[in-house]
Amino acid sequence: MLKTKDLEGKLQNIIEKKHNELNLGRDYNAKFSKIRDFEANAVGQIGEEFAKIIIKEFTEIIDDRIIHNEYDIKTENDILFEIKTARKGRDNNTFQFNGINPNYNYDYLLCLGICENSIHFRFFSKKDIHYVHKERKHYIEEKGFKKQLVQMNPQNQVNYKLTLNLKDLYDISQISEQLN
Repeated sequence: MLKTKDLEGKLQNIIEKKHNELNLGRDYNAKFSKIRDFEANAVGQIGEEFAKIIIKEFTEIIDDRIIHNEYDIKTENDILFEIKTARKGRDNNTFQFNGINPNYNYDYLLCLGICENSIHFRFFSKKDIHYVHKERKHYIEEKGFKKQLVQMNPQNQVNYKLTLNLKDLYDISQISEQLN
């Protein structure tokens, strides 16, 4: 069983390592506050490394794409995970998960939301991502939950973004039960 304190410590170490690697000199008081100094690719790398630590507790990872294709992690059971990581917006309780391609080949989309003092997540099954032809829009829909995937740029038919509120995500302490 993964313990919240252990997971928080691991994420702090990954952020600290990346912060030092990029030679970002600012220091903050909150656990994960340094995450706000990183550009989007670094935030994504941190999330993927963190997701690998979590998934390795449950199954063996046989492929963790160095060159990203249609998924980020493949397990020994042939389960494919796409990992998206976002920081909480500065003035609101939302997270913007970028670069989601609904046509990619993965089984689960794992959205990791990082606040300055907490970690949150949500798994979405690929089966829950639907295209509504009449509206010409993609949605993630599951048991009373429905969010639209929005094009990242006009005329970009490939990459979408998903905006989730903090209340749409689960606290990291619940990840073991979700993975089981």
